Amino acid sequence: MTKQHLAVKRSVVAVALTLASSSVVFAQQEAAAPVTKVYVTGSNIKRADKEGSSPVTTLNAKQIAATGANTVAELLQTVPAFGSGTATDITDGSFTRGAATASMRGLGSSSTLVLLNGRRITASAYADPNQGKSAVYDLNSIPVSAIERVEIFKDGASAVYGSDAIAGVINFITKSDYQGAEISASTSANDDGEFARSNVNGVFGFGDLEKDRFNAFVSFDLAQRSRTGMKDVKDIQSAMYNDVNARLNPYGSYVSNQPFFFREQTPGARDFKTSSAYNADIINQTAGCDPSQLITGGAEHNIRPTSMLYGRTFCNYDVNNAYDVQSKGKDANILSKLTVQLTPDITSFTELGYSRTERQYTGVPISLVSTTASTVFSADGLPVNYQMILPAGHPDNPFADSRAAVAYRFTDANSGSKNVNTAYRFLTGLKGTTGQFDWESGFLINRSEREESIFGRLYRPTIERIASEGRTLAETAADPSAVRNLTNRGYAQVMQLDAKASTTLGQLAGGDIGLAFGGEIRQEKIALTPDELTQRGEIIGLANSIVNGRRMVKSAFVELRTPFTKNFEMDFAGRYDKYPTESNFVPKVGAKWEVNDKLTFRGTYAEGFRAPALTQVSPGGVQSFLNSFTDPVRCPDQQNPLPGADQLDCSKSISNMSTPNPQLKSETSKSYSFGAIINPTRNLDILIDYYKIRKENETALQSSTFVAEHQDQFPDLVIRDQNPANQLVDANGNVIPNSGPLQAINTMYVNQGATEVTGIDLEIAHRLSLGDMGRLTTKLDWNHAISFRRAEQPGDRETNLVGTIGGLSNWATSVGEVPRNRATVSTNWTMGVHSLTGSVDYVSGVSMLQRSDNYEFYETPMCYYGVDPVTGTTQAGGLPKFSNWTSKCEVASWTTVNLAYSYTGFKNWTLSANIRNLFDRAAPYDPSYDTEGFNSQLHNGFGRYFRLTASYKF
Repeated sequence: MTKQHLAVKRSVVAVALTLASSSVVFAQQEAAAPVTKVYVTGSNIKRADKEGSSPVTTLNAKQIAATGANTVAELLQTVPAFGSGTATDITDGSFTRGAATASMRGLGSSSTLVLLNGRRITASAYADPNQGKSAVYDLNSIPVSAIERVEIFKDGASAVYGSDAIAGVINFITKSDYQGAEISASTSANDDGEFARSNVNGVFGFGDLEKDRFNAFVSFDLAQRSRTGMKDVKDIQSAMYNDVNARLNPYGSYVSNQPFFFREQTPGARDFKTSSAYNADIINQTAGCDPSQLITGGAEHNIRPTSMLYGRTFCNYDVNNAYDVQSKGKDANILSKLTVQLTPDITSFTELGYSRTERQYTGVPISLVSTTASTVFSADGLPVNYQMILPAGHPDNPFADSRAAVAYRFTDANSGSKNVNTAYRFLTGLKGTTGQFDWESGFLINRSEREESIFGRLYRPTIERIASEGRTLAETAADPSAVRNLTNRGYAQVMQLDAKASTTLGQLAGGDIGLAFGGEIRQEKIALTPDELTQRGEIIGLANSIVNGRRMVKSAFVELRTPFTKNFEMDFAGRYDKYPTESNFVPKVGAKWEVNDKLTFRGTYAEGFRAPALTQVSPGGVQSFLNSFTDPVRCPDQQNPLPGADQLDCSKSISNMSTPNPQLKSETSKSYSFGAIINPTRNLDILIDYYKIRKENETALQSSTFVAEHQDQFPDLVIRDQNPANQLVDANGNVIPNSGPLQAINTMYVNQGATEVTGIDLEIAHRLSLGDMGRLTTKLDWNHAISFRRAEQPGDRETNLVGTIGGLSNWATSVGEVPRNRATVSTNWTMGVHSLTGSVDYVSGVSMLQRSDNYEFYETPMCYYGVDPVTGTTQAGGLPKFSNWTSKCEVASWTTVNLAYSYTGFKNWTLSANIRNLFDRAAPYDPSYDTEGFNSQLHNGFGRYFRLTASYKF
């Protein structure tokens, strides 16, 4: 890998029908029905029984159950409006390990606001420097079983909710005023018994709010999932992966407890060669392992003739056993609510919530490879390079007159990691009616704590004794202090006091003029504290994430609804937010015109903003490693090193320090929507909406690749070995300045370019009565992406990346997968005690062709992987066998069929069964996901997946 790429809802009638059926519908209000008003996501003004100017998708409990989703993250993957750029929480997610996030329109989790019962959840204790992920809202803290419905506001909402709502809003609405008791149990796994999960949940409530003047309920959700390893995944394109990517081939790693030794070529130069052109006097090894572990490197192991392992017999360490495709985990969620009617006009409410998510990750035992320097980070000061060199005469050094580097694995050491996220939520408040005003005020504390345990890391003071005291590798491996277990801790918290009120100002020809206004004071905090050993610089090859920040945000908003005529209304909103370093005001305006009872037009214009995340502006920083990084100076074609360079220069690990920037400005956005609501018949509803969102002045981490390719512009950020012996020379024998091996690239957060997305959402709902045979309800939800454009740097060319892996199509961007179409269609048949739902999910393919590099367009697009058909040379992405399997340079489309059935014929019981991917369609091949075997942003490797659920109501 050479570059860093991969980064007012439906009507109340619709809601009422949603709660009673398995599909969202859009029936018109009958004349005899009473006029009611409710609050709708995206507005603080109660609305009557009709559509607003902005599109909202609603999923009710029955629909959620029909998807077979075990988690909120799995649920949102079935909604076409969501795109790439999420944390999926199936494997070790590095910066977002243990978290699951949402990304509307593919704009990242930082632009998607998550609400629980209308109020924001806190960002979790993560510092992810990747684009669009600076604020991590963990969906694992929300239990599926407690959800009554989900409202997805698919329009810019910064004018109502403030920062983070540029792409849209997800509002999870839990049960309320619940009476009785219900308990459910479910178990699920695929047809190989993998990806298993079991769950027990329940809800208990008592008190009738109208009769008893109070209601209290508590819901709980307990779940555990089993580990599925790399070797256990069957529902992928295994043959292609195994041949092209060498996935699961017998060769794992040459680094084992039988060490390799590399002779220093020039005394004091630390120039250790790793190419096969050098004989045993240059590279030596021991081979005292069990004979079953011995292999001779060759093509069957995907080992090239240029490798030092080609034709060499050595001890192989099988790393495949250590890779998770689904990590082991345990989840616990408790949510309770007490509502008390204090007076006929005033009600108090209190919510208490607790969640705990534990994830355990297997890992390969730590190794020491000193052919190049390792980075030792500390909390204070710059990273330092540490390279363990065996002096001549060391008992392990096979070269009598030369120093040596070593490659050795501590195979008996503990390995892997564990991540525990714990969240606490307390909300209390009052709501009521005073005169002509409906009002509500609340106080919220939402805190998330994180504990990350990392096992078996190299302890520098003990490792240094190998060279300083002549201790052998075997003696060091037997020393318990050679490796240490570490614990990193962090927390994030939001504390908020808010108040809002709504009323009517009079009447226009179309009805009441609605007014809402309010404000909030919010304190945001985050602190990340690494283990003391890492902070002191005593752990080799492990980075720190250190952040300590807080800020106060003050906001005020106003909304106005003006029904000028019975057929035409407009909505206006504005919000003012004051952050410590700047202030923002953003407006929104919407309009709806009912042409007749069969056709309505609607549209909105909104401006938005996203303040920099606390991790981007607070003291501290995120230290990390850039793996498989290509040095553009020493390996300019991304495949072959220049004379004097080494193959490692084409794919190496270097350190990175991401530093905050207090001068960052807010991102700004403009969004537009225009659509129509079409009701050709009483039983058919069609909604079609065009959207456009453009973000400017995006806050993101500088591209390490861009910095490396322009090192003259960033002399303080590109760190190279300055040893004269390691500099390159040109064809005339002249030394090329600053061409030593790359050691580090440091970056900072900046305001950079822009991203623009356009597309169409289409929803069709049809209802058909079958008389005595029941009722059919059919729904289509389709998202068609028209364009996705990004200027990574100001002035960059914005090319349309729809239908591609964006960072490959335009090499100057870091855009991920952008499928042109996502769709789901479902049909529910209900008759008496039977309910059967069949659905089809579709995601279109994405191209892996390279078409341009900013303003440079390629006359003939090139496949990133495989072999160039004209020259026969291997392409930049490697994997020459790719061309043997396909001439299509793409990740294929994927269509899956699902079934869900529920039966309520037994008293108090509901029995349900789900089958996802009924026809067992294997996930398409994507070469960049060789460990998982599937693209986790677009697909899953579950295969045919079963879920059985039994519920009992007391």
